[in-house]
Amino acid sequence: LKETLRRAAQTLASQNIEEPHLEAELLLRHALGLSKEQLYLRLEEEIDPKEARDFTVLVERRLRREPTAYITGHREFFGLDLYVDERVLIPRPETELLVEKAIELGKVLPPLLIAEVGTGSGAIAIALAAHLPQAKIYALDLSPQALEVAAINRRQHGATGQMTLLQGDMLAPLPEPVDLIVANLP
Repeated sequence: LKETLRRAAQTLASQNIEEPHLEAELLLRHALGLSKEQLYLRLEEEIDPKEARDFTVLVERRLRREPTAYITGHREFFGLDLYVDERVLIPRPETELLVEKAIELGKVLPPLLIAEVGTGSGAIAIALAAHLPQAKIYALDLSPQALEVAAINRRQHGATGQMTLLQGDMLAPLPEPVDLIVANLP
């Protein structure tokens, strides 16, 4: 496994993939269904031929510039493991700053009614729901496909009672005035 990981990182680096070792590790963990700790405990083991083929397919997808988050179906955001696929944009790390500011405001304005415009995967709304349990959140998106992904994440993170998904353009679907509007549109 250690050698497989090293070779994959070299291959990714040769094609100018940023953070090739991290990318190779994420893909290998996904191919093997292992946590980081489990992988590192098994680094001296041989890789099964089927697992090696599965991993090679993932590396080839990454070499074609498919984002790792789409390949694995996961993206970490604000300490949450979110499901992502091609129906949504991948949450960006700098978006966590927006969540931090919204949480700061939410702690001085409770109870809070929040609208997130362009929710996509639901990353912002779910992070706010997790940190502002008194808040009610409307997550809006024009795309019904994006709302399907947000619904998966909402359910996975137990925010179904706190977060309402609404389809429509910008703020048009809101049924009532809100206290805070957040958005990080593309």
